[in-house]
Amino acid sequence: MDGFPKKIRWSRFLERRSGRGIIVPIDHGLTIGPVEGLDSVTQVARWIGHPAITGVIAHKGMVERLATCGLLRGVGLMVHLNGMTSLAANPNLKERLTGVEAAVRLGADAVSLQLNFDGTNDAHNLGQLGEVVDEAQRYGMPVLTMLYDKVPCDGDELRIRRMRHLMRACVELGTDALKLEAPAQSSHVHQLLAGVVEHTAVFFAGGAVRSEDEVVRLAQEVVSRGATGLCVGRNIFQRESAAAVLTQLQKVVLAAGETPQSERSRSHGVPGANGKTPHPVGEAAE
Repeated sequence: MDGFPKKIRWSRFLERRSGRGIIVPIDHGLTIGPVEGLDSVTQVARWIGHPAITGVIAHKGMVERLATCGLLRGVGLMVHLNGMTSLAANPNLKERLTGVEAAVRLGADAVSLQLNFDGTNDAHNLGQLGEVVDEAQRYGMPVLTMLYDKVPCDGDELRIRRMRHLMRACVELGTDALKLEAPAQSSHVHQLLAGVVEHTAVFFAGGAVRSEDEVVRLAQEVVSRGATGLCVGRNIFQRESAAAVLTQLQKVVLAAGETPQSERSRSHGVPGANGKTPHPVGEAAE
């Protein structure tokens, strides 16, 4: 992540001591309509001030409403630039809905976009990301790409290989950070991160609501493998006690401390995107 304006803005999404972050996306309403936990500003106000949260992702209209109520103080703010409703003929075709300049006017520290690759829209997705990165460079704004592979795969090996290819494509086009779906097997986390975390921040999504223990185990696994943190929505705002799970995640993801000696001895000593020494890497992400 080059350029001091971009680095300053990106630092607002990371806890200072650990160099990691917990980002909460609340862009779901455009896609799926009213959703429990985000039905009203009052519901959001119940959890958004928790100290574990380092950043929030929202569409421009929600940013204005939350900011008017004073609910965006002290966290990094990303404006989400694209989207499509689940009512559409092709919900995976995410269209641009606003631009980087508008995000700057709203006070954003970064921008995000979601790319769902379904096997028919590769050119659309890559072209959109390239344009967003070019716009963001003019303003010194970091770009986070929410990356999802929707193509059915026969076996985990092919799925991981496809995802690594798509991750590399996003890196080639200049994204600063990636949000990925957590793999079904935790052992695959290292394969996804290898060759990437040295230069690109990687966050893992929580997906559908799961037990608190499962969310904490996910956090432990991805952090131990060198991920920058979590980008978790429903597993926070759809809980009866969002504060309880946030407090647990804060202890796991944002806890400062030395990297265990066994991990340091295996590393190559190259600082990663989160400022910490990454795990050893395998083959290049191609």
